[in-house]
Amino acid sequence: MNTNVAADLDEVARTHVRPRPQTGASGTRRGWRVREFEDGGVDHVEVRDGSGRVQLVIAHAAGVFWALHVGFPTARVSFPNWRLKLPDGAGPTVVYVSPSFSLTRFSNGDEAVWCIQPA
Repeated sequence: MNTNVAADLDEVARTHVRPRPQTGASGTRRGWRVREFEDGGVDHVEVRDGSGRVQLVIAHAAGVFWALHVGFPTARVSFPNWRLKLPDGAGPTVVYVSPSFSLTRFSNGDEAVWCIQPA
């Protein structure tokens, strides 16, 4: 194994992934943990539930949003340019609000759809 390559990758990870300041208690709904970070010029928002399990990761750059496939099951995400049908009887929970967008979870207990709404 070439340990120089591994060292180079570690250095890239340390220098290119930067945590962003949290928005504080007012930006995150109780029971959810949100972490913002930047990687290669792309902003990311990671959302974890109360048990610490990753629910979804949203990436945002140049006005475009996309979801990374993480967690099991993978979260269903409704985007500004691609809206999904909400589950019947779903109630909204605003989980996160930032200056650039808000993230609302619509759930009826069995199903959930996350909705991104630009600011």
